[in-house]
Amino acid sequence: MPTMTKLTLFKRLVLGFLILLLVFTALGLYSTLKLDQLNRMIHSISAVDNETIRIANRLKDLLLTQRSFEKKYVVSQDRDFYQQFLETDKYIRKDISTLGRLAYKTKKAGLINQLTRFYDEYVSTVKAEAAIIEKGRKYANNKYGKEKEHVTNQIIQGLDILIKTAKTAIDTKITVSEKTGSQASRVVALITIASIILCILIAFFNARTVNRPITQLIKGTKEIAKGRFEKHFTVTSPPEINELANAFNYMCDRLKDLDEMKADLVSHISHEFRTPLAVIREAVSLYREGISTNTTERQIRLTGIIEEECERLINAVNKMLNLSRMDAGMMDYHIEEFSLSDLIEKSVSKIIPISERKQISLEINLDDGLPNAAVDAENIGQVLDNLLDNALKFTPAKGNISIQAKLKGEKGSKERTAQKKRFIEVSVSDSGCGIPTENISDIFDKFKKLNEKGTGLGLYIARQIVEGHGGDIWARTAASQARRTTSEERRVCGCSQRIWSGDKNFS
Repeated sequence: MPTMTKLTLFKRLVLGFLILLLVFTALGLYSTLKLDQLNRMIHSISAVDNETIRIANRLKDLLLTQRSFEKKYVVSQDRDFYQQFLETDKYIRKDISTLGRLAYKTKKAGLINQLTRFYDEYVSTVKAEAAIIEKGRKYANNKYGKEKEHVTNQIIQGLDILIKTAKTAIDTKITVSEKTGSQASRVVALITIASIILCILIAFFNARTVNRPITQLIKGTKEIAKGRFEKHFTVTSPPEINELANAFNYMCDRLKDLDEMKADLVSHISHEFRTPLAVIREAVSLYREGISTNTTERQIRLTGIIEEECERLINAVNKMLNLSRMDAGMMDYHIEEFSLSDLIEKSVSKIIPISERKQISLEINLDDGLPNAAVDAENIGQVLDNLLDNALKFTPAKGNISIQAKLKGEKGSKERTAQKKRFIEVSVSDSGCGIPTENISDIFDKFKKLNEKGTGLGLYIARQIVEGHGGDIWARTAASQARRTTSEERRVCGCSQRIWSGDKNFS
């Protein structure tokens, strides 16, 4: 028999329904048998015992009536009374025959046979006495009277016994019926509850065998969406989902190969571009330095544009190279003790001309005595440049940008009480349009752009650099209660041992 893991979804569902069908069929059969048993008891009470009591009581009445006709005949010797006696005999024998059939079902045939013999003896005695009367002879009527009295008393006692027995049988059957009904009700209730539990278990098992691997595949799909192709799935599930998992793993391998090919291509092209671009930039720079005074203003402006565009392309190529190294985990960081205040001021100085042109106010709040941190100054500077560039790009004219740097202690740290863990939190906030809440978690993804500006690599590279230092970077949009506007806030933070100073503490 195949194991459950080899059963297809269709077979699992069919097997579950068959089990439930068997359970409910057994429940139906049991209920039918018990109901049939109750019906037989009720029929026996109605058609046998009650009928026996009714006929026995009628027989007693008929016997007393017949006895009355017989006495009147003996006293008056009127032939009509004897004829009524004989007519009553027909009805009595018919009822005795009916009692015989009913007694066969109640196993009281012996009692009915005895009653029949007594009645035959009584009728024979009456007929013998009637024959003597008809001939006009004298006889000892007291003797005949005692015999007839004795026989009729025996018949009435037998009928009383038969009635009492039938009543006892009725009481017994009613008691048995009540017990049977109560037992059947309990059994049906238990089987029904067990069936419901079984239904829930089967439904849960089938749903779990389908839901669990699909949930894993959904998580894996989200990982792929984030550019992580390494995870493979080995699921114990129905063959259909197992095939889906194998196809998913094959897709991961193919996507990983394509991503590596893309990274190699980008790295190769970037290397190929950087050298000629650097040559063009230097050539243009030398040309501008050596141009004569007869050069027109238009030529000077064009050479300046060429030099700026070369610089921009070189920066883009450098970003692509850094991106390739980051994705490959080969990014090298040259950690040195450096002042974050100097890095922040240097990055701010780069955007001052643009902010003045857009009439954007810059607010810098740095803690006094902010300690040095062990960082890669060039890469952390790039992070700050990216954050400030984004803030400047999305802040409208006459807006404001705020840069803050604070020294904080790690909350909940109970160890090293004399020198608690500390970290520097750098935040950049602006009065721009903000970021939709549903897009907050996506802005640090590769090539993710919420508008047509930029390449979508700035924040991704910033996150790689910060996490490479052991820190964290996040963004949030908060509503301003005073002006009912939204602001975008991006922060770089971390513990002193993990982010800025490696295995050292702040000085």
